[in-house]
Amino acid sequence: MKVQSRRERIEDAGATVLFVAFDDVELLRGSLLHGIEPSFPVLVDRERHTYRGWGLRRSSAAGVWLDPRVWWRYAMLAGRGERLRLLGSDTLQLGGDFVVDRDGRIAWARPQRRDDRPPVAELVAAIEAAAV
Repeated sequence: MKVQSRRERIEDAGATVLFVAFDDVELLRGSLLHGIEPSFPVLVDRERHTYRGWGLRRSSAAGVWLDPRVWWRYAMLAGRGERLRLLGSDTLQLGGDFVVDRDGRIAWARPQRRDDRPPVAELVAAIEAAAV
């Protein structure tokens, strides 16, 4: 969770970060959150109401596992010596990143297409722009 390294800038902008996941807590601790103590709340939405409400879709198996960019990313992580995390219960559920302004409007949105999370600097810039 690279966003934790920018916590101070996010808080200076008056923002709150929430992570939403659908796996049960024990699976999250062994996969996505393995070795990480998140400094932001992690909410579990087992029924994925949040995912549907924000228009986050599911990919096809080919869209994820036959995409060479996905394999390239995993190769890069392994090459840097990063520990690859266990897979969650549904590798086809896509996530997204959203910034909601103080009036409750979506100020920035980036639904995920594959393993393509936005750079943290882009997310923080969107948070700071929404705070103005």
